[in-house]
Amino acid sequence: MVKYRNIRMDLMSSKEVQQYLRKNDMVILPVGCFEMHGPKVPLGCDAFIDWASALILAEKWKCIVLPPIFYTFPGASGPWPGTVDISPEITEQYVKAVVLALIKGGFKRVVILGSHGPLSAMMSNVTSSIFQETGIVVIHCSSINLLPDDLMKKEFGFTWNEDLFVLGALKILGLHGAYDPTAGKERSREFPFDTIGSLRKHGASVPWLFKADYQHTGIKKGLKLSDADRVVKVMMKAADRLSKLPTGNLPELFAKYQNEVAKTLRKKPWKSRKVWSI
Repeated sequence: MVKYRNIRMDLMSSKEVQQYLRKNDMVILPVGCFEMHGPKVPLGCDAFIDWASALILAEKWKCIVLPPIFYTFPGASGPWPGTVDISPEITEQYVKAVVLALIKGGFKRVVILGSHGPLSAMMSNVTSSIFQETGIVVIHCSSINLLPDDLMKKEFGFTWNEDLFVLGALKILGLHGAYDPTAGKERSREFPFDTIGSLRKHGASVPWLFKADYQHTGIKKGLKLSDADRVVKVMMKAADRLSKLPTGNLPELFAKYQNEVAKTLRKKPWKSRKVWSI
């Protein structure tokens, strides 16, 4: 049987989804990007990372996973060859339309999963807009939690990077060997302009562009194809740890929060004379 066949919505039939919705209302929507990631990392890096992460989490959360959205606002890699450079506005509109369609189709708990840098601000707009229009809570999570610093340092001696993350993701997706991280030199990630870091010290946020390929992910000497298994091990361990947090598992916390918000919207405490503290 194809691995993850029972949780990959793209491999499920309409009847199977109907049966699923009778017992569960949660779905994960991976949202990636299609952009330059240096001289070796594949253009679909972010989408592969988020799709693979979604599959691992879905096994823990006992829910199903959509195929990823590949094309979103890329940010600093916009003009580089192969990058699909669309606007933040189009990204937000499209993801919002997909999420609203999922809600219309019966999914009450939609988790947007995406690690792409510019995505956080855009998905904050998407979830806020959906809540303002419908009163329904949708959440955005980052897959970076599956390569936590402590587990990465223990396994590799350094923290996460996209070159390693996508290596493990491709193994999970059955695409092992499509990307070989072997490199004869090492370069660190960096801002393309020193003024960006200086401006950030003033609290400024600015758009920017990479002027060298290695600036996006860096180049790590010593990585090899066989490291994929070690990355997957870290991801699995991190997912297991997340599912056992004393604060609760995400599916239950999500449902609880939705109920709290819905109850408040029904009661409309702001209309009561007794609501004011002073």
